[in-house]
Amino acid sequence: MLNITASKYSRLFLSAAIALIGGVASGSAAAQSNWQQTLNAFVVQQLPATTTAHTIKVLTPAAALADLDACTQVTAQFNRPPQRLAGRMMVRLHCASTGADHYVQIDVSATGKYLVAAHELSAQHLLTRSDVVTTTGDLQDLPRHALLATPENIGRVQGSQLRRGLNAGAVLQDNLLAKPTLVNYGDTLVIEVHGEGFQINRTGDAMDSGAIGDIIRVRLNNRQLLRVEIVAAGRAKPVQ
Repeated sequence: MLNITASKYSRLFLSAAIALIGGVASGSAAAQSNWQQTLNAFVVQQLPATTTAHTIKVLTPAAALADLDACTQVTAQFNRPPQRLAGRMMVRLHCASTGADHYVQIDVSATGKYLVAAHELSAQHLLTRSDVVTTTGDLQDLPRHALLATPENIGRVQGSQLRRGLNAGAVLQDNLLAKPTLVNYGDTLVIEVHGEGFQINRTGDAMDSGAIGDIIRVRLNNRQLLRVEIVAAGRAKPVQ
């Protein structure tokens, strides 16, 4: 069984890092065959940006892959794209000179940074930067919708509203975040109608709750129901 271990210092120096830290079982990246280098580079390219270390184990017996050793041009792709690059998966290696496909089963272990609750958080809480911290752990153990510690996710979390409460250290997940509710049932809304050279404002009572961009119902003073889109706290526009 081939065991390839690497530490992900940066995208630019991944190949060098692999050679220095472990490479193949023989301890030298130069000892890798072309298909092994292709496989390793392919997996590295798919790893999340917050990965700090990873291990690749080739589970397919070496005898079944012997024909690949003589292949000088190999391409790799997933037999079925994984939801998360950790655990067991199948990679298809294609040899250009023979036209043959070889299916290689691998086991990928990855350690990386992700977001967790800094302290206990209640449902409907509006998140701030101090509510979230970064931790490092096995990515394979994370829930499917876990938020990795990318700058984009850190920025997105701030100002989001929790759908349910979280204990301290709980993993932040995409499906637990919602846009903050700006309009609640019974709130008075100003409904703005804009046109070329004119603006008309009417008021009504919200019949639903919602966030910016949500479509809700409003009851006007004449009891008429109108569908509107929330544009800000206390403001909406009619929906065609």
